[in-house]
Amino acid sequence: MTWADLLDGLEAELMGDPAGALPWHPPPGLGPLPAHLEDRARAVVRAQADRSRQLRAELDTVRGHLDALDRIPQRHPDAVYLDLDG
Repeated sequence: MTWADLLDGLEAELMGDPAGALPWHPPPGLGPLPAHLEDRARAVVRAQADRSRQLRAELDTVRGHLDALDRIPQRHPDAVYLDLDG
């Protein structure tokens, strides 16, 4: 695997479904980042940070919705029979 391949994969993951992302581990033996790929690597890091902020905001929104739903009183129907055998 080359650095260009690695950056291709990271960029593709940013465009795809985050639910399908796997934990990332740097490939062994890749060596130092070539100078001509530094700007691209920085752009990937910025895009990942932006996506992380976006996901945090979405999570906060979902938590707010769940909190609102939790405040709705639950109506439980009255039992229509009493089970004496069970």
